[in-house]
Amino acid sequence: MPPIVSPSSRPRAGTFAQICAIVFAGLASGALWCLLSLGLERGEGLLIAPLGLAVGFYFRWLGVYGMRGIVASSAAILIAFVYAQYLFAAVRVAQMLGLPLRSTLFQMDAALAWQVARANIGAWDVGALLAALVAAAILVVSAPRTGE
Repeated sequence: MPPIVSPSSRPRAGTFAQICAIVFAGLASGALWCLLSLGLERGEGLLIAPLGLAVGFYFRWLGVYGMRGIVASSAAILIAFVYAQYLFAAVRVAQMLGLPLRSTLFQMDAALAWQVARANIGAWDVGALLAALVAAAILVVSAPRTGE
């Protein structure tokens, strides 16, 4: 008979696996954020809040709790925010100059992307980012009860 593994004795992911999960979750969330915002006229910055919840659930599902979970989910959300802002800046530059988005993504330098992103980030965006960070931290701050 195989040994019974309880949720508390489940092996935790190693450091390299957690770094890969952080990068994967951040880039995937940033790309999903941009994809979901294509159909919106306003309020695309607020989409980070539900994505922050999803990232929190993801790291909870991976078994990353406590301070490691807070750091991992926060890093993933910040990666998503930076990546999405880069994509938003590339879309704006491509629209202004009439260039294809693919070539704009590869030719736009970081300084231009930073200036465009900085001009378009407002108080609502920062507030939504903070809400996403807090929501994800609340989800991963403690280990689940054995009944979950």
